[in-house]
Amino acid sequence: MRRSLFPLAVITALVAGVLSALPATAQDADLAPDAAAAADALAAEPTAPPGAEPAAYPTSSVQLTGHGYGHGRGMGQWGAYGYATDHGWSHEQIVNHYYGGTDLGSKSNTTITVRLTAQDGRNLVVTSGRDFTVADVRVAGGSAARIERRSDGQFTITPMYGCSGADATPRVRSSSTVTSTVPSPGSDQAAMLALCTSSGTTQYRGSLSLAESDGSPRTVNSVLMEDYLRSVVPKESPASWADSGGAAALRAQAVAARSYAYSENRYDYAKTCDTTSCQVYSGAGLNRISQEDSRTDAAISATANRVIVYPGGSIARAEFSSSTGGHTAGGDFPAVSDAGDAASPYHDWTDSIPVSSIQSAYGVGSLTSIQVTARNGLGEDGGRARTVRIVGSSRTVELTGDEFRLDWGLLSDWYSFPGTPVPPTTPTFHLRNALAGGPADLSFGFGRQDDVPLACDWDGNGSDTAGVFRAGTFHLRNSNSAGGANLTVAYGRAGDVPICGDWNADGVDTIGVYRGGSLMLRNTNTGGPAEISTHYGRAGDQPVVGDWNGDGYETIGVVRAATWYLSDSNRTPVTSYQFSYGVAGDQPLAGDWTGSGRDTVAIRRGVTFYLRNALSGGPAETVFNYGTATDAGVMGNWDAQGGADSVGVTRDY
Repeated sequence: MRRSLFPLAVITALVAGVLSALPATAQDADLAPDAAAAADALAAEPTAPPGAEPAAYPTSSVQLTGHGYGHGRGMGQWGAYGYATDHGWSHEQIVNHYYGGTDLGSKSNTTITVRLTAQDGRNLVVTSGRDFTVADVRVAGGSAARIERRSDGQFTITPMYGCSGADATPRVRSSSTVTSTVPSPGSDQAAMLALCTSSGTTQYRGSLSLAESDGSPRTVNSVLMEDYLRSVVPKESPASWADSGGAAALRAQAVAARSYAYSENRYDYAKTCDTTSCQVYSGAGLNRISQEDSRTDAAISATANRVIVYPGGSIARAEFSSSTGGHTAGGDFPAVSDAGDAASPYHDWTDSIPVSSIQSAYGVGSLTSIQVTARNGLGEDGGRARTVRIVGSSRTVELTGDEFRLDWGLLSDWYSFPGTPVPPTTPTFHLRNALAGGPADLSFGFGRQDDVPLACDWDGNGSDTAGVFRAGTFHLRNSNSAGGANLTVAYGRAGDVPICGDWNADGVDTIGVYRGGSLMLRNTNTGGPAEISTHYGRAGDQPVVGDWNGDGYETIGVVRAATWYLSDSNRTPVTSYQFSYGVAGDQPLAGDWTGSGRDTVAIRRGVTFYLRNALSGGPAETVFNYGTATDAGVMGNWDAQGGADSVGVTRDY
């Protein structure tokens, strides 16, 4: 059955009710989905006041304040350190926090192929302190070999007397694979293969080979994952963290880096690369000085073969960045607050850009204003910048928040220009297809702040979808996605409480309003006089709607001082069911939680939903956390599967 939403913003103070089974408080839920993907097709474009004369920017530099370092998706490395040192979290807790909707799984230690980007366009020149082979050509320790790709796809292998020594007789072979005669060199740098470079040698575990991409040579290192991580982890997170209580952060880094690398498929000749575009990897040694560390080796060993997996078993692309600034950015994983990031030196930062530089870069003439015009709604100041507007005497330029960040080398896209207005946050729906906490199955933006959200089956297709009520007008969507209204209906007036339901049992939900005890319902989603107009309850009551007796008609109910009064009729409403459930300040909801065809009741308190399977007081049969404390609950059948309703929350309305 389809449920309307009674908004949290209009719940009035109630006298305490009775439900001893409910706790007074609840822990924060595990959902804070990414609002960044939401688009508000109904939001008005900000404009300058009529008649305002542009004034030159008042200072010689544009000042910025910001939060975090990097893209903010997935794990924050400094946040992981803060959770380990200040909160005592294990690496499992850290991983679970940042990568919601996943589990820890296992993958056996297999070979990974890494593009060594500094070698792009260069032939492969290899040396070692021990004998090695190129294809079947054996090269003596202390000597070297140059490998060049031929136009016929074969390779010319030229032994050399050292990295810069004279050439010996070249050979032609079909393979370019370079393999050490010491397969397990341990910590002996001399026993490893080494690239000859202009600055000396770089040692690598595993084998080396030459590939081709668009006619240009590429060097590839094939190495076991656990050996690859010995270089990656200390480059991505300081090994010294282990000395100050941060060993769990290093273990979390090992799990994330292992998962990220296994999930990569960058090129047809290599799985990943060795730069920040993938993960930083510098091999095992530089001029035979180890690039590995015993402290990160211990973190890798303690988490050997552990990876982050989705419920279906695929390995997650576990992104991470230096510092989230206090809130992750969402993306493939639900956005979450990041209290651990308080340990980060990049948690807060400042910067400045000369006005003359901005004027020159964007050709706007004399700069008059610069402001962030849209944000993702996650964290301080409205969250990360999504769009930036630069206004000058000759033209206006619109950029994405990330474009502006890259143009000026800012630490992150979470920044503000002090003194400029903060634009409205995009309000969003976050819907689950199960009666349980977890990541949102659907997240999208719709409407404006100060709208009243609700959800019903507006077109009778079995799926409940979003709507908003704005000062006497309903704006309705026929899909749970961002976009404009499919149907706009003027009905009611500002201050009414919007409701919706199937008033005539025709399978289509339609609009209605509740006004101080008066009920006014339409049987079509059109404007006009009420087809049903009656009275039930009184001013200050909270309306709820449901099919209480399973006859196909959805009918009115009200909640007053935690007492529920429900009627089986809209035309001549009388109280059919009366009971106490919840306490003052709870948000009342109703839905068919079991697929029985009859609606029962629920309340939301803080972040916790309490669902009853009967029209009576008593303990909740289903209890779970979902959303944040400032969200409001909404119920519906979002996927048209089965007959049972599930949950959602709306945010920033």
